[in-house]
Amino acid sequence: MNEIIRKELKAISVTLDSIDVSLMQIANKGAKRTTAFVSKKTVGQRLGVPSVAIDKLIHQGITSKGKSGLVEGVHYAKLSPLENNPSKFLYDVNQILLSAWDNFKND
Repeated sequence: MNEIIRKELKAISVTLDSIDVSLMQIANKGAKRTTAFVSKKTVGQRLGVPSVAIDKLIHQGITSKGKSGLVEGVHYAKLSPLENNPSKFLYDVNQILLSAWDNFKND
């Protein structure tokens, strides 16, 4: 019984995150500046990829010198310059989704 409730709560949480991201995108439509950031988990859910794929896109951005993948200052921001854990970065879902079709290479 507890497992069923836990699964239902997780499904509700994923749905609410998706609605939240959609509302942020609508609110930012036409805006020049990002007003909201999301977690790595939310970005992965929105793109339909596992969280490890976000790490690979960050690595791709670093190795390509910003020509593809996720780029710091464009797609994500670190809370501290010393922070290297991608789960603690803040992601700009609008920039990521705009760049997804143009910049992400399929390996």
